[in-house]
Amino acid sequence: MNFFLQQLIQGISMGALYGLIAIGYVLIYNAWGVLNFAQGDMVMIGAFAILIAHVYMGLPLLIAFPIAIIMCCIIGFLVEISAFRPLIDANNTRRLIATIGVGIFLRNLVRVIFGADPYPFPSIFGNTAVNIGELKIIPQNIWNTVIGFGLVILLSIFLKQTHIGKSMRATAQDREAARLMGINVKKNMSITFIISSALGGFAGMLICPVFFVIPTLGTLMGNKGFAGALLGGITSNPGSMIGGISLGILESFGAGYFSSSVQAGIAYAVLFLVLIFLPAGLLGKKESRKV
Repeated sequence: MNFFLQQLIQGISMGALYGLIAIGYVLIYNAWGVLNFAQGDMVMIGAFAILIAHVYMGLPLLIAFPIAIIMCCIIGFLVEISAFRPLIDANNTRRLIATIGVGIFLRNLVRVIFGADPYPFPSIFGNTAVNIGELKIIPQNIWNTVIGFGLVILLSIFLKQTHIGKSMRATAQDREAARLMGINVKKNMSITFIISSALGGFAGMLICPVFFVIPTLGTLMGNKGFAGALLGGITSNPGSMIGGISLGILESFGAGYFSSSVQAGIAYAVLFLVLIFLPAGLLGKKESRKV
């Protein structure tokens, strides 16, 4: 029983990070109409940003974290205005190809600057386990879950209670109608990309102590987030978080009860099964759109 709970906690912890990445996919899909396959690379940018700020520059984590997030937001904004905004009225195929191209560019740019070697990152929250009965929970798992859920709650409040959030939702529902009503669609698109980049950056920073920091980290985590988004529903923020956590739990049980090789294939199995049997996801809307 203890082993089961241990794997469950580990799965929820990783799933919370997958959920953050998945919500980044959902935000862009709802606002832009296509999937942003560069979302995973914002995870990689976040990981390298905290590596630079904390390890190379020697800044304490309380200062390095916000600096790294600001770096992610700036890069997300620059990518939006340079690569995506010119294509806002282009067909979906061109926009989809643009997201793939941006991801390839970011990965290779980081590889040129830092090389392809993996960089270790020290533990953020310490290695002393918290004992709850016979369970031993590492602080990283606790904080991953708390921060992941906390960010989702804050995002939900922002989208539902603020003027900017409501205008973003209106833009996502019907961009042309929002434009006719006087809503600044371009501004909302920029904010959406910034928030999406920040979510990816948070996931990248929190995943650093678990994985090595490498240019291909974004590909790995992006695939996990994409699988979580499809499982939960590509149009639903809460659904994407549920999908991410579900994927994390499945992977944790796969690794714990079988092997790490089983864990590696679960995300792709989920993608395959969802596309065949549950194309709208758990909480997504059934619709027909070009991608």
